[in-house]
Amino acid sequence: MWGKDGDYTVNSCMLALERIRYAGSTTYVTNVWKSICPPKTEMTLWLALNEGLCTRAFLVKRHVLSPQEDRCPFCEQHSETVSHILLHCQVVWKLWNKIVAWRGLSWVMPYGLDDLQCQWLGLLQGNHCKFERSVWGGFMFSIIWTIWNARNNLIFEDQKPIWEDILWLLFYFAAGWIRNLNSSFWYTGADLYRNHECISAWSA
Repeated sequence: MWGKDGDYTVNSCMLALERIRYAGSTTYVTNVWKSICPPKTEMTLWLALNEGLCTRAFLVKRHVLSPQEDRCPFCEQHSETVSHILLHCQVVWKLWNKIVAWRGLSWVMPYGLDDLQCQWLGLLQGNHCKFERSVWGGFMFSIIWTIWNARNNLIFEDQKPIWEDILWLLFYFAAGWIRNLNSSFWYTGADLYRNHECISAWSA
């Protein structure tokens, strides 16, 4: 698809496809393409929202794995669907709750990833500037990207996740992506981890 300037972009193509697929309905899939984070991270979330990630449940449906091989690699108790591995698994859910609590917020478990995306920005009530909302949206990308990488490292590299380290890595990614939004943002991931109000103080 070609944009207004006549150049082809993946973003314009994706938006056109989503308008066709979800004609007449409300969708949050198009909100993925906001250039908050690297394209590969946006693609991961887009695939997740479209049930396109190669989870074990996905591979069972395509007869790559047997039905007995669909267990979540983290908890080994439930089928590894997209919503389970990225949101509902008990160890993953604790990670989400830590980030929400870090921001001084509370929430209920979303039904799925589309519900998560709808609810996430709604958690940030009050008078927050566009930059703060973009940063908060970026944290959702960071969490999903970090969880999916931890899952792949466990399966393909036999690296058991150390969740406290993964939490630090999440803030490291987030700080880097915030600097991509504004190169003058000088706080590190450790600064963010210690105090979320540095974002508000910087954008004031």
